[in-house]
Amino acid sequence: MNQPFIRIRLMSEEDFDDVVRIDQKILGVSRLEYYKLKFELLFKSGEYLPTSLVAEDKDGNLVGFIMGELYIGEFGISREGASIDTVGVNPDCRRQGIGKRLMTEFVEHLKQLGVQKINTLVEKEDARLMNYFNANLFSPSKAVINLERSI
Repeated sequence: MNQPFIRIRLMSEEDFDDVVRIDQKILGVSRLEYYKLKFELLFKSGEYLPTSLVAEDKDGNLVGFIMGELYIGEFGISREGASIDTVGVNPDCRRQGIGKRLMTEFVEHLKQLGVQKINTLVEKEDARLMNYFNANLFSPSKAVINLERSI
């Protein structure tokens, strides 16, 4: 595996366009409105505790990101928990350890904030994402069952 120079740093508001661009390159569709809402919550709510990270190459170009947030007590879940809701690595830069580095730095950052458990949701059919999380030591929760209702 080729290991290029990668710098991991906290996400900032200025990363918006690059995050949207990478996500669109991955999915083939724009989720502009989703990211507008995410960035507004992250950077304009006044309650944001920085947890989301980005990866930059040696030229300062954004090549990946991981977004999450701390729980603040919903449904009895304490602040010792966090979630990952969005991960992306530029498809042109995959297989270089960038996703692994993002996850490692994300976990270490959350440990320093006192987090003890990280949760995420993955569709069963998304083998690529399931493999990513499995490779990063995630396993099915024994404590929470995701319930849904079609309407």
